[in-house]
Amino acid sequence: METRLEAFANPFKNLLRLPRGWDIRFSPRFIAYTPTYDMNIETKLYRLETAATTQDLLEVFELRYKIFLEETGAATEDSDGFDLDEFDSLCDHIIIRCKESNKIVGTYRVISSQYSDKFYSQNEFDLDKFLNTPGHKLELGRACIHHAHRNGAVIDLLWRGIGEYVMLTGSRYLFGCSSLKIIDPAEAKTITNYLKDAGHFDDGHSIAPIGKFNMNLSDVYRASMEDNVIKGLIPPLLRSYFTAGSKAFGEPALDKEFKCIDFLTILDMENITSGYKRRYFKQS
Repeated sequence: METRLEAFANPFKNLLRLPRGWDIRFSPRFIAYTPTYDMNIETKLYRLETAATTQDLLEVFELRYKIFLEETGAATEDSDGFDLDEFDSLCDHIIIRCKESNKIVGTYRVISSQYSDKFYSQNEFDLDKFLNTPGHKLELGRACIHHAHRNGAVIDLLWRGIGEYVMLTGSRYLFGCSSLKIIDPAEAKTITNYLKDAGHFDDGHSIAPIGKFNMNLSDVYRASMEDNVIKGLIPPLLRSYFTAGSKAFGEPALDKEFKCIDFLTILDMENITSGYKRRYFKQS
């Protein structure tokens, strides 16, 4: 029997073309969606905001579907054109609009430990020790940028948004899954060793992949890869994390659904590099 909440939501869902399976993933927060924090930062070409309406969310989920599923070839015949999960109702969604088209061209979801004790990264990694460490934490996830707008200006604006959100939540730690579009264990072992040699790796907090995400790299031989090839596999946003002072913790997780490996990265705001602190975290 249809519940009162579903009866209220169904006309709304039909109007907004909500995807198949929405009933399963439905959250009352989506009916009259408002962000926890409002942000608005403008540049000449772009505008950064927090998603403020359900229609904003649908545009976010469509963009994520195109980036994470269509571009990677992970979409299936049952795909409904949207990428969303149970964490999308727990977070704020940072969005970047192209001012010329008014379309969302970049997005980031942020989950603060002040408002949630559940995080996406826990699906792939044992984070118990880290999450019990004192200090507010902010999970950054589902970052994607439309291929026509993958430029320094958009990444710079994303960092400005992160900086403001850190200030608003008083967060000390930024963490999340950072993806590389490879699934070969030998290549994953090579990149892990490269990050160790480059000083971008940390084995603290006892962080490790769990269950089906564990690649068991201890017995895997490294692939023969030139440094320039390895660098080319590391996305610009992840490179900017390392430049800011982030570290990859533990071995990567294998995400078969999205055909990638994920490193768990953590940025301790007490260890942020001086350049990033001056530019993006002046008030934090």
